[in-house]
Amino acid sequence: MANISKFDREDVLKKAKNLFWQKGFLATSTREIQTIMDMRPGSIYAAFGSKADLYNQTLIHYAQTSASNLNDKIEQNDHVWDGLKQYLRSLMAPCSETVPSELCMLMRTLSELDESHQETLSIARDLLTQVEHRFVNIIEQAQNEGDLPAQLDKHKLAKKLQVHIIGLRSYLKATGDTETVSQQLEEFFIQIQS
Repeated sequence: MANISKFDREDVLKKAKNLFWQKGFLATSTREIQTIMDMRPGSIYAAFGSKADLYNQTLIHYAQTSASNLNDKIEQNDHVWDGLKQYLRSLMAPCSETVPSELCMLMRTLSELDESHQETLSIARDLLTQVEHRFVNIIEQAQNEGDLPAQLDKHKLAKKLQVHIIGLRSYLKATGDTETVSQQLEEFFIQIQS
């Protein structure tokens, strides 16, 4: 009979993701991972591999959760642009139990690690590229729906969105000034639509 896992993989990945997101890869100890996941070292390695392997899986989990949140916001709105705006507003949140850091976990990874962690850096970069491609598709649909000017370059605007999000979230992390961040985001939306 096959050995059946006695843990909820989704729940364990979520806990590990939140720990890594809050503390970063290097500052997170193996003991902290064991405690938060409530698993013995052998079980963790059997299920997820090394600390780096686990971290890589949490990056993917983070990206999938973010993509799912974006899709939910889009489905809740009649226009794709309204859904994207609602999603971006939700990103500008201070730390909480569900948001362990104001920074994007992918950007935190790219800022923290050097080229000795090439596989992890590649995963983070690829996931950011996927987000940008998703933004391109959303912008194109918003143009088709008449919510964005047709002459906008969807690829340049997707890059601009990425830069703006990273900048605003970094500013929020540095200052905690949610009012300024929210105001800047709303002004950015107005600039794009005009």
